[in-house]
Amino acid sequence: MSPISFRLLILTLACFLIKTACVRSAGARLIIENEGKPGEAAVTFTFAKHFQNHLVLQREPARANIYGFSPSIGQTVNAQLVTPTRTYTYSTTVQKSSNASVGIWTVELDPQNADTPANISVTSKGITLTLTDVIFGDVWICSGQSNMQFSVNQMEDAAAEKADVNYPTIRLFTVRDKLSTVPLDDLIEVQQGWTRPSSGVVGDFSAICWVYGKNIHKTLGHAIGLVHSSWGGTPAEAWSSPVALAKCGNLHDRKGDKYDNYNEEYIIHESTTEVRLQDQNSNSVLWNAMIHPLLKTSIKGVIWYQGSADASGVKMQHYNCTFPTMISDWRLNFHQASNSQTNPSFPFGFVQLYPNANAPTQSVGYPDIRWHQTADYGYVPNPKMPNTFMAVAMDLPDFNSPYGSIHPRDKKDVGDRLALGGLAIAYGRQEVFQGPYPSKAEVTASGFKITYGSSANLEIRNISGFELLCLSRWVAANITSHDQVSVTLHNPCRAGESIKGVRYAWRESPCSFKACAVYGKVNSLPAPPFILAVASDAKGHSYIDFDAPVYN
Repeated sequence: MSPISFRLLILTLACFLIKTACVRSAGARLIIENEGKPGEAAVTFTFAKHFQNHLVLQREPARANIYGFSPSIGQTVNAQLVTPTRTYTYSTTVQKSSNASVGIWTVELDPQNADTPANISVTSKGITLTLTDVIFGDVWICSGQSNMQFSVNQMEDAAAEKADVNYPTIRLFTVRDKLSTVPLDDLIEVQQGWTRPSSGVVGDFSAICWVYGKNIHKTLGHAIGLVHSSWGGTPAEAWSSPVALAKCGNLHDRKGDKYDNYNEEYIIHESTTEVRLQDQNSNSVLWNAMIHPLLKTSIKGVIWYQGSADASGVKMQHYNCTFPTMISDWRLNFHQASNSQTNPSFPFGFVQLYPNANAPTQSVGYPDIRWHQTADYGYVPNPKMPNTFMAVAMDLPDFNSPYGSIHPRDKKDVGDRLALGGLAIAYGRQEVFQGPYPSKAEVTASGFKITYGSSANLEIRNISGFELLCLSRWVAANITSHDQVSVTLHNPCRAGESIKGVRYAWRESPCSFKACAVYGKVNSLPAPPFILAVASDAKGHSYIDFDAPVYN
């Protein structure tokens, strides 16, 4: 018997003897809970934990999935979907899962228009389960680390935000922070079950998620379901599957990851303590416990805030692979697990990192992650990150935040900016959702000229923020002149030093509040940071073709 198997046997016997609540995930994808009564069935006929009264199911064209668990493999499950105009009936059977004693049943519902109200019932062996006050709309998952977890109660103007909650077809759900060393089919615990907004409920909910969802709802008018599943201080690796991590060389870069015994790991949950073999920063543990259980659900898309925990060392160097690969992997898994009902390229929005400490000279870490968040393109969507959108937040510092400078209180601007991207990418609305991005740059007689495209409408709020690479040293290059479509920088290079590169806002904290150099007048969006090499043509003319779409 292996050491891990022996430990598992001892722990199982201990749980039985002291009659405490134990949770095992050894070789099983469904968490099995037993209250310590000998002979009591650990699994009953039930919905998965995130199917509750008041929930939002994904509207047409998708077919929303409902599912749950049963000990009676092969047993028939009958279901009814009752809408104001029609009653739909379904029949399915309980299928085997990875655990011989646990079955999974799934019902694929007929597509329903937005805002269709419904009640749902499922019956097996004389037991009926019901869901009431269900509504069809768009389901968005909000995930990441602490700035996604940051609540409405903590944000600036919280009182005003909590007073604006009369949106009965927005529904909120929060996953409890839990981890697992194997992928689970059901959530370990729910923090806040599906509910309509109220001042108290919204106050405890993710601020970015709420502002984003409310903006989408107010613009489009239909029901929105917001599923908040985030954990502060965690790296992208914890939210990534082992398959995704392996593609970027991240699988074994943390001491203590034990994927050689992937199906023999375990954790024990008791009423007051939790014994862990790994912590929340370990590879895949949050993917396993807080995302994998949601995969069968039909969703519209995801929004994400994360990156601070990856802003150094090997994780920072890999992030231009880790993050795009995680997005692709989530898309693939949601699509496959939902029986193709979730779009294989569903929209994925993210927040480019806020400033952290007031460090105007710090040019390593956060600037690198911001660049890597775009797979080193500087803008999204791009060839490596299709159907994505980004909210730039580097111009929103809050160095006096009582929650630490890493947690700025201005979540409304971020949610608003993110919603512009969601409306454009996810819903095809004609919105300017990213600030100006250059189309070309060249050395001219008057200086280094950066052009943002013929349709740009620039607003210059500061002359600083640009730097030129003079042979091998970066030197500040202030704006000396500008017009509606371009800025010209003075050339600070010494005689004999050619310009080898240009970068913009390449600092952890590049400017004061909403006072970076370049904005677009449409929607007042800041230009994102960039760093690029300068090329020379056959005649020695220095230039850059940015090869990027023009957003305004």
